[in-house]
Amino acid sequence: MEIKSEYTHDEMREGCYVQPLLKRVWAVQLDILKEIDTICMRHHIPYYGWYGTLLGAVRHQGFIPWDDDMDLVMLRKNYERFRWYAKTELPKGWRITEEIPANISVFHTDTIRLDQDFLDKFHGCPYITGIDIFCMDNLPENKTDREVHVNLFQMVYNLCVNWELPEDNPKWRGDNKWEFLNQVEELTGQHIDQQSPIKKQLYFLADRIAAMYWNEESKEVAFMPDLYKNPNYRIPITSFERVIKKPFETISLPVLEDYDSICRLEYGANYMTPVKTEGHIYLKKQINFLREYFNNRGEAFPTCYDMHFDS
Repeated sequence: MEIKSEYTHDEMREGCYVQPLLKRVWAVQLDILKEIDTICMRHHIPYYGWYGTLLGAVRHQGFIPWDDDMDLVMLRKNYERFRWYAKTELPKGWRITEEIPANISVFHTDTIRLDQDFLDKFHGCPYITGIDIFCMDNLPENKTDREVHVNLFQMVYNLCVNWELPEDNPKWRGDNKWEFLNQVEELTGQHIDQQSPIKKQLYFLADRIAAMYWNEESKEVAFMPDLYKNPNYRIPITSFERVIKKPFETISLPVLEDYDSICRLEYGANYMTPVKTEGHIYLKKQINFLREYFNNRGEAFPTCYDMHFDS
């Protein structure tokens, strides 16, 4: 799939002005998807559009006009296979991050780059861009087992994602994270080595808890961080047997045939009615960083690297 230069031009899309930089970010996203798809095709690994990418495919036949990233989902067995192959088969200089349990991200660079070869290859976009891949895990059919599974995951997950926050941060609600760590060790029987990076160990432990029922028969699956927020966020495993392709920008994207039920679960019954939300948080940070870089050098910030955001 070759992206033509015309694709990166600005446009009006459904009453929303899509700026040139955002179009270039979209083009990089499609480049990253191409590499993911190459690995998946080579090893027969199914994947599906999810979250805003699924909604964009259904409602806009592409990106939501104010969105700047892509989300995919895989069942656990395929997620693990992709993670294994991608570590050696992604292009040189690309990377996979593992910061949230049951979720990896694929990036085409780990730093903002202004060298011409990079800019020529990635549509004049200097920024770090990535695609999130979420993992759907098997759920136990017994209600009590499910509650234990979800609660244990929630405890370790929260400790993992908040570990590096100072203890006076409101997310700790006055609790002592070291006491939580002791409880996790007691409940799981796993020793956390305090001389090694604790967050990394908690990530691995939470991910293994999410995958506890990987090899067992299951009627439903879920992305575990969603499930503890919403007990109804469960997808029948049979839904993954029926896949269709939806137009998405310049490509066709695999999605579940039962996309209506999934969109209703995530966005409500009126999901086909666009509701503009604030986005571009990660992109804003990078633009501000690069703007400061040019300011410190006493140089004008090139407009091609800039974007205007709604206040």
